[in-house]
Amino acid sequence: MEKLIYLYGLVPTEEAKQISFPALEGMDKNNPIYTLCFDDITAFVCDLPSAEYSEERLKEKIEQDMKWLQDKAMHHHETLLFLQKHYTLLPMKFCTVYKSRDSCKKSIVDNKEKTLSSLQLLKKSEEWNIKVYAHTNHLKSYLLTYNETNHLKSYLLTYNETIQKKKEEINTLPPGRQFFERKKIERLIEEETEKEQLSLCDNLHSEISPYAAYHKIKNNWSQKITGDSYSMCWNSIYLLSKSNVESFLKAISNKQTLYKNMGLSIEVTGPWPAYHIDTLRSEKDAG
Repeated sequence: MEKLIYLYGLVPTEEAKQISFPALEGMDKNNPIYTLCFDDITAFVCDLPSAEYSEERLKEKIEQDMKWLQDKAMHHHETLLFLQKHYTLLPMKFCTVYKSRDSCKKSIVDNKEKTLSSLQLLKKSEEWNIKVYAHTNHLKSYLLTYNETNHLKSYLLTYNETIQKKKEEINTLPPGRQFFERKKIERLIEEETEKEQLSLCDNLHSEISPYAAYHKIKNNWSQKITGDSYSMCWNSIYLLSKSNVESFLKAISNKQTLYKNMGLSIEVTGPWPAYHIDTLRSEKDAG
């Protein structure tokens, strides 16, 4: 029975011919990664035994074997990082598997124009990621202790007024009512804190997104992933012209100290394999 084909990514054939490719083990560690050339596009692939990597078996492994999933996903990611260092790379999603070389070829040939367009864009572009984490208690303390000399006045004035107004209302109530109303102010602080976090992240995104040809706001990760003491309040990706990367990073750097003082940590990472290029381009075209 013909072996399955696992596809890691696509590169321009001219680059694949110019840069020698070292031996790398494939997904199952028994078959090495090699190249398949389809005119202007070269695919980096490996063979897989059909009995172990059929669609049904992959689905079962992904759903039931977390260690297998983590190991294989890391192998896929690390392979793409290696390829990206040497070639203009259009990465494929994890577990892109074809039943044969012919089916792999057909898919690549059918999407040739789109692939070449993406590779041309990626020759001069990089994908970067921004995550913002909140030290929630830190930001709450600023909301509670705000005063006229606080250098965060321009950011916190609106929310401080909301909280101060609530405090003033409580002070006019009978002592018995004040006890219960003071409990409500904690919920108000929670709400104002979330609003402030979103506002700050929106402001950051508005300042840095003009540097990107494409950008997308993604879902935040849960605290189970980020850690109990941190809450992710922003997650976005940017496809940048290489000529804009330095300005992009400088704009973020100029914000990091200020945001840190408000309990927000800006994490910028990249360049990454352009996992999101198809989504980014399709959303921009649709818009």
